[in-house]
Amino acid sequence: MHDDGSGVVTLRARLDADAVQAAEAGGAKLEDRVRLSDLTAAGWTVSPWQRTADGSATLVISKPFQRAEQVAGIIRELSGTDGPLRDVTATRDRGLFTTDYRVTGALDLPAVQTGIRDDQDLVGRLTAQSVDVAGLDQSLLAEVRQSLALRLAVTLPGGGHTVVTALPSKRVAVDESTSPLDLRRVALLLAALVLVTVAVLVLLGGRRRARRRS
Repeated sequence: MHDDGSGVVTLRARLDADAVQAAEAGGAKLEDRVRLSDLTAAGWTVSPWQRTADGSATLVISKPFQRAEQVAGIIRELSGTDGPLRDVTATRDRGLFTTDYRVTGALDLPAVQTGIRDDQDLVGRLTAQSVDVAGLDQSLLAEVRQSLALRLAVTLPGGGHTVVTALPSKRVAVDESTSPLDLRRVALLLAALVLVTVAVLVLLGGRRRARRRS
């Protein structure tokens, strides 16, 4: 987040070599298997997949915000109702001499769900093919919870920076805040005080000269 409350939310997703191989099973390409067009349509900037020599691949997506209050909605676009990012909000409160910035929320890997049973169209197609939806959901969920690792980095004006790592067994709280001094406002106040002092001195000096003349 920047001083004026704007900023950017960036997600860096890394698939290890096994995940890339699984995605490309049958001869398909990772770029075709992972659908990203909906992100672009929603205003996200999507980088091409970057592959490394060890077979892993990394994707970076980002979305800017103009006000701190927009962060919560952007995070919901990433995590949805079944993801590990929970109740993440950002605030910016401007005071007389300081501005308070704060990001709160939680990383909750134990609460992660696959979302399969929330997609009625998908459930219908799987059921039509005699797929055990509940069994598939539990199998995928076990794999997700075993393989998913997550870190959240927060950078705020005034030097505030924290990195929170999710734990597989419990909910981890996120709470980072800063209250940097607004030097511009302090300077303006001091300038105003100097001007008022000068004006008072000039006024008093004028009165003294007037008394002497009288």
